[in-house]
Amino acid sequence: MSKQHRIRVLLLLAVILVLPALLWAAYVALQVATVGERDAPRPADAIVVLGTQEYSGWPSPPFAARLDHALSLHEEGSAPLVIVAGGDPEGDSYTEAAAGVRYLEDRGLPSEALLTVGGNNTYENLREVKALAEREGLESVLVVSERFHMLRSLVMAEDLEIRAYGSPTSTSPRDHNPALRGYYTLREVAAYTAYYILGLRNPTPV
Repeated sequence: MSKQHRIRVLLLLAVILVLPALLWAAYVALQVATVGERDAPRPADAIVVLGTQEYSGWPSPPFAARLDHALSLHEEGSAPLVIVAGGDPEGDSYTEAAAGVRYLEDRGLPSEALLTVGGNNTYENLREVKALAEREGLESVLVVSERFHMLRSLVMAEDLEIRAYGSPTSTSPRDHNPALRGYYTLREVAAYTAYYILGLRNPTPV
């Protein structure tokens, strides 16, 4: 086999292997964007705020955006309860859920309207939400997160047999910074692929 022929064979193999991966990535990125733009608030038994970073017991700006959106939904009458999810993935002795509750109480949400669950990643959050819903007799939830995170969150909720609807926040700083939005979209493509194709339940902590 000539050198030129070997190069052609290698290029063909590269196309065969790489093209499906690129098409899959493009498809998932489109789904991430499409689902993230779809706001479907409707009456539910509880609003679930999926946790993300907190700093010394206070929500990060992206987490605060999720919490503000949940508070607005609660004030609009979408659900009587707000469940704040999140453990302590950073190991700094503060849980995301506790930081979220502190933030919402500071903004006037009464403690009797608040519940918390743990979990250090999205799947664990939703698994604990399912257990809480079964204990409390909650039949439906309205999931609040950022736009890039909604696809995977709702797919995981469906896999856990949670009746869930999505309502993404539109005020996250990650969403309004093009570089960050691109980064988190690509990150979510990888995370969704790891979950959907490889069955990894905790590909990222967000």
